[in-house]
Amino acid sequence: MGKDNKRTCAAIQNMARVFPLLFILAMFILHLALPDKTFSKEERRYLAQWPVSHIEKVLNGSYEAKVESYFSDQFPFRNFWVHIQEESNQNLFKR
Repeated sequence: MGKDNKRTCAAIQNMARVFPLLFILAMFILHLALPDKTFSKEERRYLAQWPVSHIEKVLNGSYEAKVESYFSDQFPFRNFWVHIQEESNQNLFKR
């Protein structure tokens, strides 16, 4: 019986190690597969699109900021994650 418990514990530990990697890989694949959105009805604003690169923008750092904004706006299932964050913030600050 002790060996079965050790095997089960090892299997759970391996899944706990692999799950975050699989989640990141799935989000990456979804990001590549899903089309970019241009407008968010929930936020009533236009979402960032992939920036055009110029050497001046790369050197002064504004290009990297625009790329970061793009990835933030085009994250797969972004509205779901924003809703989760808003709900958790409301529940956290109710106390």
